[in-house]
Amino acid sequence: MRFRKFYRKVFAAALIIMLSLGFAQPVLAESAASTESVTTDSSAQQSVVITGSNVNIRSGAGTSFEKVGKAKKGSSYAYLSSQKGKDGKVWYQIQYSSSETAWVISSYAKIKSNTSNQYVIITGSNVNLRTGAGTSFAKVGKAKKGEKYFYLSSEKGKDGKVWYQVQYSSSKTAWVISSYARMESNSSKQYVMITGGEVNLRSGAGTSYAKIGTVKKNAKFVYLSGKKAKDDKLWYQVQYTSSKKAWVLSTYAKLVNNDTSFTPYLTRTITIKKGGKSVYAEPDAKSKRAGKVSGGAKYTVTDWGDDGKYTWYAFQRKGKKVWISRNDVTVSDKFKSIPAKDFSDGTVPMIYLSPSKQPKNDYAAGNTNEQKEMYRVAAELQKILQEKYICTVYTAPTDLFLSLDGRALDAYNRHADIYLAIHSNSDGSRSKKSYGAVGYYQPNNPQSKKLAENMVKEMGKIAPHKSTVARKTVNGMKAFDGTGYSDVRDPAYYGITSILAEVEYHDNTDTAKWIVNNPKKIARALANSLEATFRLQRK
Repeated sequence: MRFRKFYRKVFAAALIIMLSLGFAQPVLAESAASTESVTTDSSAQQSVVITGSNVNIRSGAGTSFEKVGKAKKGSSYAYLSSQKGKDGKVWYQIQYSSSETAWVISSYAKIKSNTSNQYVIITGSNVNLRTGAGTSFAKVGKAKKGEKYFYLSSEKGKDGKVWYQVQYSSSKTAWVISSYARMESNSSKQYVMITGGEVNLRSGAGTSYAKIGTVKKNAKFVYLSGKKAKDDKLWYQVQYTSSKKAWVLSTYAKLVNNDTSFTPYLTRTITIKKGGKSVYAEPDAKSKRAGKVSGGAKYTVTDWGDDGKYTWYAFQRKGKKVWISRNDVTVSDKFKSIPAKDFSDGTVPMIYLSPSKQPKNDYAAGNTNEQKEMYRVAAELQKILQEKYICTVYTAPTDLFLSLDGRALDAYNRHADIYLAIHSNSDGSRSKKSYGAVGYYQPNNPQSKKLAENMVKEMGKIAPHKSTVARKTVNGMKAFDGTGYSDVRDPAYYGITSILAEVEYHDNTDTAKWIVNNPKKIARALANSLEATFRLQRK
């Protein structure tokens, strides 16, 4: 795959998207002996555009530093950070080349937000690139199979075919017909921020592993993976240095996002239950008590997380952040309206698929489980969407098992328009069998409800039995005492339209076998529901 030098300069850090308002919050830091801190920082989806002519690029934030080159007006580089020089001027740190960072004075540069997170992969051999959206336009070059270019826009030609506009070189754009190309989403880096005071980093996921360093509060690292230790505690693997990986206990770290333009679509209010309840300094009943709050008092939630057993909410009380157990409160949510999306004009939607992450939900037949079968459905759905529709699709890997809110954050980072959680169902009843699809939708989002309705309708056309469920579409925030399903709540928090699709019941022998034998049919029904709701355009 080809990436030109220009791409490396402009987009080297455009994938760095930091996740804010993480839901896993700190408890008490594991004791550490050292105070050394190693941080990694970068601003998400921003680049620095040069506004002056032949501007000096320097090795540090000041004119006393060595010149490392010059930049022409209009040149663009990935933005890394800002710093005031000794003269009081602001300097921007940029990714000057694939291996070198440098600094430019802000007087001759400006920060620009990058909104695209998509690229086009060539699927044909020696495909023509043209000056416009049609075969009548002049050829500007050829693209080999597997090459990829940054996506700019799409347009239907006079013959009704869809064409993608791409960044062909640093100064040229070009058009390629969608018949020989497909859309993809750029990979999204996730970050872990240390929330404890001084926290140990270890060589493995557990306190029995050797310490390889200690880090201070607010240090940030690239997230690599997650793992549960033998005691069921969750650990994050991070990139500690350029050559070393390390593990940190999630109790003292969280996923973060430095996107300052983000405004939550969800406001959560808690009401203290009767009798008054204790609050704590940390989300842990074993931590220091921070007083009591009266029954009936209301507070706005500022953070939430869990201690591995219970969910906890944080709020401000007398100027201090305190925590209370979910068991001691009732919850009320208020959602801002999420704008409706319509892709009938050929605009390329980003669809995020979130298959079940429940490998312990065994099927009544087939020696299989929910996670395995829903990933089979997701694979078929991604294939259908990419081959038949103008869209880009991403399926959450099983590595993101550690939290569904992590998937929602990942979807936000990838600029997802639609979030589709794919599950199979179980009613837990031994006395009777249930059949049929159920769609859980977001409140105050008519398009989410419509998607749930269309999903149920399309599944009803292919289901082996007539539906027996009383409510085929359900407000997804009515579950779990009003805290709702994460696949419904968390995407809504980020302004992404989503549903939780329960395609059929897997605790019946006959329907379990039917799911196992029909992943393509189920995927086709889901694709039809997406097309009907969002007016997806076929290629």
